Amino acid sequence: MKKFICKCLLVLMAVFSPVPAYAADGTENSGTQGVITPQFTYISLLSPGLSINSSGKATCIGLASAYDSSHTTKLTVELQKSTGSGWSTIKSWSATAPGTYVADVYEDYYVVHGTYRVCATAEVYNASGILLERKSLYSDTVIY
Repeated sequence: MKKFICKCLLVLMAVFSPVPAYAADGTENSGTQGVITPQFTYISLLSPGLSINSSGKATCIGLASAYDSSHTTKLTVELQKSTGSGWSTIKSWSATAPGTYVADVYEDYYVVHGTYRVCATAEVYNASGILLERKSLYSDTVIY
């Protein structure tokens, strides 16, 4: 029940998050500055998250969904640890959701001391199974 409530809260937070708006100064601009475009073409939601408590329990979160009800969203969430030469994936999870439903991952994993982040990757497929879009976002890094 706790997991269900947390998932509901995450979805509500993602849907109702404030979006900054900026006023124009009234001057003409012939360039493309000020043109508003969507961040993704087929992905309507992509959100990674990571928290680590004092016991080393890392809570890894990922949310993803598509704009179109005929598409399918596949979400992969990777917990990554910083190494001397980059980032290494130490654990991964995946979820799939049809249409505009949210694919979500909410998993715990115990870690040792280090620097961590979560990489959430969304893939949207059409009804024929053709990949339309694939994007990844990273959470803030967390030092434990």
